[in-house]
Amino acid sequence: MKKSYNDSIFGQLIRLALPVIGGSFMSMAYSFVNMLFVGKLGADSVAAVGSAGFFINLGWALSSLITVGVGIKVSHANGAGNKVLAKSFVLNGKIALIVLAILYLSVLMFGGKYLISILNLKNQQVEALSIGFLIRSGWSIPFTFLNNFYSSVFIGYGNSRIPFRISSLGLLLNILLDPIAIFGFGLGINGAAYATILSQMITVFLYSRKLRLLQGDVDQRISYQKAQLRELLLLGMSPTLQRMVFVFIAIGMARIISNWGTEAIAVQKVGVQIEALSYMTISGFTSALSSIAGKAYGAKDYVRQWKSFLAGLTIAMVVGLTTTVVFMAFPEPLFSLFLRDSESLRLGKDYLVILAYSQLFMCIELLSTGAFYGWGKTYLPAIISITLTSARIPLAYILTTCCSPTLNTIWWCISLSSMAKGLLLTGLFFLLFQLFMKTQTVTDGKKECQCTGG
Repeated sequence: MKKSYNDSIFGQLIRLALPVIGGSFMSMAYSFVNMLFVGKLGADSVAAVGSAGFFINLGWALSSLITVGVGIKVSHANGAGNKVLAKSFVLNGKIALIVLAILYLSVLMFGGKYLISILNLKNQQVEALSIGFLIRSGWSIPFTFLNNFYSSVFIGYGNSRIPFRISSLGLLLNILLDPIAIFGFGLGINGAAYATILSQMITVFLYSRKLRLLQGDVDQRISYQKAQLRELLLLGMSPTLQRMVFVFIAIGMARIISNWGTEAIAVQKVGVQIEALSYMTISGFTSALSSIAGKAYGAKDYVRQWKSFLAGLTIAMVVGLTTTVVFMAFPEPLFSLFLRDSESLRLGKDYLVILAYSQLFMCIELLSTGAFYGWGKTYLPAIISITLTSARIPLAYILTTCCSPTLNTIWWCISLSSMAKGLLLTGLFFLLFQLFMKTQTVTDGKKECQCTGG
């Protein structure tokens, strides 16, 4: 019977994760497809789009203030069988998210030029292209925020098929519109921004329609509640800070990397896209684990919560090791999909080989993050990630200044910090949850004794 129970957890994790993985790749593919077409315009265009992408990603991080919490609370309410509570969290989260999106859009519209200047690109043409692309791409922010929100809600309900289908349709639209706008209308990189805006608008419409069908008629008892918004913000604050700090650290690293020229900037942007092969794959399992563990926690089935973590950890190790082998075996063919000049290929090959060593650790770090999210402890992954990721900048500066002034030194700083995060966060979850399980056993045993004695 135990084997059957474990298999059911493992099977459920895979069934929920596969559409999430597909949806994650579809979300990533928006920028991936843009980069693929923009790459045909040259390294300057790639550097411009990638630089503007820092602040689009910052918006994604900011949306976590609501999206992370709503996913967790919906899964907890779903596990407890409280559908009205789940609907209420969705309503309150959506109101807050729309306000947040409008505020961030205003920042991009009025401060885009200043934001790009922070990167110190040292190339006026690239800087001008990047500013224009950022301002135009900014109009996709409200739709991107809502798409992330709806995806988290559906996964919280345990339905990952709908986000996958809608994201797939959005990607197909983007693929069709990109070459038409970029080359057909001669809009260059700005055409990529327009294509993304239109495809994101359509997906928002589809998501809202499907959510109404899933939830049914809204109960009259559901209204705006400050207490629920406070809960969402408390859950989302640490992940948001973590993701925003990560973007700022990436910007700091980009300033250091810019000392090696436009090719180095382009290589780093493309390298991140390729590395997303493992990142997005395991992120799907992270979201699935967060939903399954959150539902188990809401139902107070802590044994199932623990077993779901072990099943996810096994998958993370397989994904990490497989990616390591692929990156080490085929670094140049992977990079040649985006950049063709010999210098970029040489730098790109070094990037992938060095980052290959950290793929396993990155995967178990993300998986453990999902386990903590399902548990409702979002602050612990944030503390570890912020501390160790922040160390990249001083470490890179010191090593490139005093020891080895090469681009590979920077790649090693990134890789080593990922290794440390994976080991520490996974070990911490093992320790803390085992202590939690012992506490629950003792507590439940006391309750059982009291009941029997009565």
